[in-house]
Amino acid sequence: CAVLAFAAACTPSAPKADAGKAETGCPDDGPRLPITGVCAGRAVAYFDPSVAPATPLELSGPAKDCTWVVNELSMGIDDEALLYRALSCNGVTTKLSYAGGARSAALQLETSALGAAPGAELVRIFTSDPKDPQAAIRFVIADAPAAERPKCEVQPAGRDYWPKDALIITYKPAFQQELETDAPNSICGSFGVDEDSQRFWRIQQGYAWFFQLGQDAAEIDPAAIVLMRKGADGVWNPVE
Repeated sequence: CAVLAFAAACTPSAPKADAGKAETGCPDDGPRLPITGVCAGRAVAYFDPSVAPATPLELSGPAKDCTWVVNELSMGIDDEALLYRALSCNGVTTKLSYAGGARSAALQLETSALGAAPGAELVRIFTSDPKDPQAAIRFVIADAPAAERPKCEVQPAGRDYWPKDALIITYKPAFQQELETDAPNSICGSFGVDEDSQRFWRIQQGYAWFFQLGQDAAEIDPAAIVLMRKGADGVWNPVE
């Protein structure tokens, strides 16, 4: 089931994709990405700079000797692919795989630049209603414990290092006093905020993207993803 086959929202403007033909060289003589044919050196132009965090991601700790590169994956059908910025360390680049589903789809860790075991789910993707983009996020509040559900709502995250448009499910202001002050809080169910982990939402291109990137260095840049679609002319461009 290709849950991403019906994207309809707008994305930021980006240059037209390269022709996607192997015989057409890239301006920097670099390689083309194998699915879309986009020049790897130009692929960053498709990411929306307006959502980049005010405090850029730092490569420190286990990722201090790594770099960011653009990778891609097929989204379950021949004419849709995802460009994403991934960590590359010592010749190994983080790679994601796609798993479709009836209610949502998932992006799982296939190869880890940091040596993590494969199979972890890093992103869960839900179809979003263009008329009410946050509806998909509010819907999963039903997964929260019954006693917490009336207390939970969608709020802007406002966290350093996270995308500027990141959202979280957390307690409404009237219930904030119930939260622990001397320990990390994990509330509002498996899709809610976890103060000890990078767990948040973004709405982009007709979908609600739930990121769960763990405690340590993130292996993908959550502000640098874009869904691409191949047109009838064979050229790939961002979904509109």
